Amino acid sequence: MHVTTRGADDAPDLVMLHGGIGTGEYHWGRQAEALTDMFHVHLPDLPGHGNSPLDDPSEYSRDILVDAVIDYITQVGPPVHLAGFSMGGHTALALVERHPDLLASLVLIGVSIREHDGLAAWRKVFHPDRLADDYPFWAKQLSKLHKPLGGDDAWRDVCLRDSKGLRIDVDEDRLSALEAPVLLMRGDRDTTVDPAQYAALRDRFADSEEAVIPAGGHDVQLTRAQVVKPLLRDFYERMMKR
Repeated sequence: MHVTTRGADDAPDLVMLHGGIGTGEYHWGRQAEALTDMFHVHLPDLPGHGNSPLDDPSEYSRDILVDAVIDYITQVGPPVHLAGFSMGGHTALALVERHPDLLASLVLIGVSIREHDGLAAWRKVFHPDRLADDYPFWAKQLSKLHKPLGGDDAWRDVCLRDSKGLRIDVDEDRLSALEAPVLLMRGDRDTTVDPAQYAALRDRFADSEEAVIPAGGHDVQLTRAQVVKPLLRDFYERMMKR
């Protein structure tokens, strides 16, 4: 798994997981730059994205992503601080089910724990034909991001895989084993998440808080970066003082 790092090697480790059809730098670069004075930031390209090819393109699942992240955290040395956006957040939640001891803290943006209509509608946008027709500039960006996987059209395979969706369901009772602090974040206009599911997560995590970003859509860490930056810093600074 390809990983870009920023910040001092001897600082606490922060691993930031990107969302569907994205890469580490694309979805988290703006926030990572603002946190390099506090952390050694790790920005993986999850398997099947960016610079991280799948061992077997015919096999793609949430477990493949989770296993890759667990292997990487084990190499880095747990516990680490973990942040996940959308698909990366679903990967993080599945990791918590299996190994809550690997985490020193958890930040989740734009996540779901059960299927719902808003999430299904968002996945349809990822279909490469629709994306190319409706969002041509975005398609050009994705072509550059995923070119290492096999050329200018490799992005189409990435989008087609992610448009089909991965498992998001979790055993909510097992999430309660996480004792580390948790920040839940969502945009107030994000139809891909269900606020009731955020309430359920807050009930499961003993040490959690929620931030709702005004005028925020799905990828608030990217599109509302200037609002999210101080909230992340505030969370991490308070956590570090404990």
